[in-house]
Amino acid sequence: MAFFLRRLLSGRMADPTLDATTQCNIRYLYIEIAFASVLGAIVTFHAAFVVRLGGSKELLALLSAVPALVSAIFSIPSARLLERLPNRRFWIFASLLLTRIGTGLIALLPIIFPNDAAAWLVALVIFLSLPTIFFTNGFQALLADIIPERQRATVFSIRQIIWAAGIVVTSALAGIWLDSAPFPLNYQLMYIFGFIVSLGSQHYLNRLIVPEPNAASKPSPKALRTAEASSAQLNANIAKMLFNSLIYQAGLTLPAALFTVYYIETLKASDAWIGFNSAVGFAGMVMGNVLWARLLRRHSYSWALRTSSLLTWIFPVGIALFPDLTAILFINWLVNLFHPGVELGSLNIMLKLGAGEHRALYMSWYNTVLNLSFFAAPLAGVWLAQQFSIPVALLISGGLRIVGGILFNVNRVQEPSREVGAILPSDA
Repeated sequence: MAFFLRRLLSGRMADPTLDATTQCNIRYLYIEIAFASVLGAIVTFHAAFVVRLGGSKELLALLSAVPALVSAIFSIPSARLLERLPNRRFWIFASLLLTRIGTGLIALLPIIFPNDAAAWLVALVIFLSLPTIFFTNGFQALLADIIPERQRATVFSIRQIIWAAGIVVTSALAGIWLDSAPFPLNYQLMYIFGFIVSLGSQHYLNRLIVPEPNAASKPSPKALRTAEASSAQLNANIAKMLFNSLIYQAGLTLPAALFTVYYIETLKASDAWIGFNSAVGFAGMVMGNVLWARLLRRHSYSWALRTSSLLTWIFPVGIALFPDLTAILFINWLVNLFHPGVELGSLNIMLKLGAGEHRALYMSWYNTVLNLSFFAAPLAGVWLAQQFSIPVALLISGGLRIVGGILFNVNRVQEPSREVGAILPSDA
């Protein structure tokens, strides 16, 4: 670990053939996500906090579904707005800071609203989905602008490894803290701590060197609308990617509101176990990112997506068939060996399909599809659990994941051999 950190901080994990600016940006991206992972781990306790505050399954479904609906509605408009704004970097990072400030304010909810803090927590998370989707669309496009195509799989994998490692440590410690300190002070101090640490991420993001368009050649608003209409087109490959992703993501998100309820109410899990389970899952993600980064040296992004998407059904089906807390820990670790293959494959395919000045708009289409799934599927999952049972809903989730994986294999997306405008090493 010490060797890894030394290489990280010195920037030697970047490709030595890259220019100094790119290597510096990559180093900042590695460091900032280490800070961001602390708050990332803490927000995984949103659902547990809602339950501890007396929230119902329906409220948990809203916690998962409504922010996704808001994001789906505003994803494309926010990307269009971002294309027209000067100094996109400022607006992207300012929206992230607003999200983090709002997350820190969760600590005040039990004080301001002692009787219905759970409902207000859900309301605040819904509101924060607006700046979150604005940041997501812009940051995904920004990453493609500052990281060369040939380096993206490595950089994205290492960022995910750092993210997951930070969450492993933070989740485990947070679970122990929550069990040892009085409620709700334990959660309040945890959220405040997460916000303070996240400011380190803001610092390093602000140090990124981001290319800005030449102001002298900036097109008029009318020219932007004309270019958008002619360039941002839903071709067959993007349509396949969006449809396949919608079905597969429905399987991923169907039980989103059910896991925590099932763990706490049925299996009697403690906060320490919830934290440890999260840590185990992210430990699997670390190993999964290492695995898929190595595999992607020899295989395409589309191969990674087709292969890994056929294997993630084991998590919901495993929980339904083996309702044991120890068994769930192992299943959670195992499935997270495969999730990075889906994520690396999907994101990089979309970045290649949507290359060009409208990349943020193309990514907003993809994020809209994902968020439509995040909205509708958890509500359907709660309804299925009420009509039948949580295990039945989990089995249906597994079935949808299998169908989605099959679609990625039979309704194949033709991945471009190289990104439009990309410079290969031999071209330099």
